[in-house]
Amino acid sequence: MPSEAVIRRRAHRRSLSSLALVAVAVLVNQFAGANGADLPAQVVLQGFVKPEDRRLELVVRVPLVMLASFALPKRGPGYLDLARIEDHLPKVAAAAARQIELFEDGTRLSSTRSETQLALPSDRSFQSYASARAHFEEPKLPPDTDLYWNQGFLDVALAYPIKSPRADFSVRVNVAPELGQRVKLHLEFLPPGRPPRVYDLPGRSWRVALDPRWYEAAWTFARSGFVLPFSMDRLVLLVCLAAPFRRLRGLLAVVMALAVLQGASLTAGALGAMPDSRLLTPLFETGVAAVIVLLAIENVVAPSLRRRWFVASVVGVLSGFDFGPVLADNWQFAGAHAVLSAVSFNLGLALGDGVALVLAFVALGVVFTYVTGQRLGVVVLSVVLGHAAWHWMLDSGHGFEHAASGIVSTGSVAVVAWWMLLGLLAGGVAWFLPERFDAATQRTSGRALTSCVDRDA
Repeated sequence: MPSEAVIRRRAHRRSLSSLALVAVAVLVNQFAGANGADLPAQVVLQGFVKPEDRRLELVVRVPLVMLASFALPKRGPGYLDLARIEDHLPKVAAAAARQIELFEDGTRLSSTRSETQLALPSDRSFQSYASARAHFEEPKLPPDTDLYWNQGFLDVALAYPIKSPRADFSVRVNVAPELGQRVKLHLEFLPPGRPPRVYDLPGRSWRVALDPRWYEAAWTFARSGFVLPFSMDRLVLLVCLAAPFRRLRGLLAVVMALAVLQGASLTAGALGAMPDSRLLTPLFETGVAAVIVLLAIENVVAPSLRRRWFVASVVGVLSGFDFGPVLADNWQFAGAHAVLSAVSFNLGLALGDGVALVLAFVALGVVFTYVTGQRLGVVVLSVVLGHAAWHWMLDSGHGFEHAASGIVSTGSVAVVAWWMLLGLLAGGVAWFLPERFDAATQRTSGRALTSCVDRDA
């Protein structure tokens, strides 16, 4: 039987544990609320930007659900107290000016005038700039209007002095960045004498040119393409591709072959030549996982740059399928420079592939030289990555099977099959390359296998 002191200690520990659980529950609940747990899955702000003469105007509609932190006065069961709310609305307008920043020729603009107008959930005035602007000339809502605190809109009009209506205007958004992709700003830019530009920007974005010059479009798309090869699945592929080889020139040739086919298929996908886009992501994931498994096996048995070329050609087509929607989403930033933007995106992607390969090559060289040795490092790395890719392939295969059975059509199968055939034909070029392309690899592999046999003897 435990003593009375032991029983008290146990009771004391249980009490502390219970208090800790309660504290954790309260903190988690507050954290969830602070991160938008009471917000809908998608919150969309609407806006128009119109430069005219010496003035630029931003008109934006903010859902009231986004204004909980302003503690707007309420009455009854949660209706806004419209009789006392007007003194609080300038703070919201100032916050909108801070969170949606406008620039003229790189210089940030400061608003000199603001107007606000509350709107009911049924209001449709933001279907065009003219009707949105006219809404500010209408009478205010009567004070006895029952407008629930999170079910309507607050419209804000901000005026900025500018030097010229034809200047280079840009915008940077920083609206509730902690909510990530749950917040969008649907923004229409109305330049004088030119067609309007429509943008769907996340709650937090870099500075976006509203009517981009050619160099701005090129830089935006090159930057977007450059970061794509640094995803985890792509880096694992490059590590498996480069592990057995210590000469960079041949590996760069293989990766550039991948980049060329990737550029062709992703451009076609972005232009709408790939039907059933929901099928392409699971196809890419399954194919890349299977390729990593094959490369891991080949790394241990008999690595060959020629077979790498063949594999990279097929992966290039699959990568284009997967990256095509990214390029399609970025078309809104191209302005009048669609062709240049597509070329810049592909060049940035090819440069990213090359840089990622060099980094993987250098990192592997350091590990193999100072930690594991060449042969042991290749074997251990291939076993680990191959095992992980095997499970990834099985999981992705189930998703691909489900997607294919649900949405695939004869037309989509024909298009995907045609591109895969192109990848196979481009990969077949490897067998017509000069013998010296793979000679160094064969010698390296032969020396590694010979050294292993010698050690076993």
